[in-house]
Amino acid sequence: MNHKTTSIAAASIQLHCQHRFPSQRFCRLPIADPESGLCSKHAAEHQKDLDQADLAASLIGDAEEFRSAVVINRSLGELYKLQARNKINPRRAAVMAYTCNLLLRTLPAIEHELYPELEDQPQIIIDLPRPKRD
Repeated sequence: MNHKTTSIAAASIQLHCQHRFPSQRFCRLPIADPESGLCSKHAAEHQKDLDQADLAASLIGDAEEFRSAVVINRSLGELYKLQARNKINPRRAAVMAYTCNLLLRTLPAIEHELYPELEDQPQIIIDLPRPKRD
């Protein structure tokens, strides 16, 4: 084998991670996953990104907008399942649950904006009698 074919074969074998930093430099760590061409650190980050994308698909589903309590409830149910399986960070789950709480609180305001004529109708409020204190 001559020098030219050896250099071509060596060039096709990747020795270092193929992750590029924002400065366009490559990572200098050795490859841990030959399939992806990444070191162990960047392969784990890549897998985490794929898992997070998968979580988003299960949480959001086919919902376009969160303008009904049913859609928000379904999303909260999925969030609960993911947290029970330890697939989501508890802190992240708490933030998402709080966001769902805010969405639920805005639903009456959205309904008021969409249907202002319903506000003019009288509301019946039934009070319970006060307890008798002797």
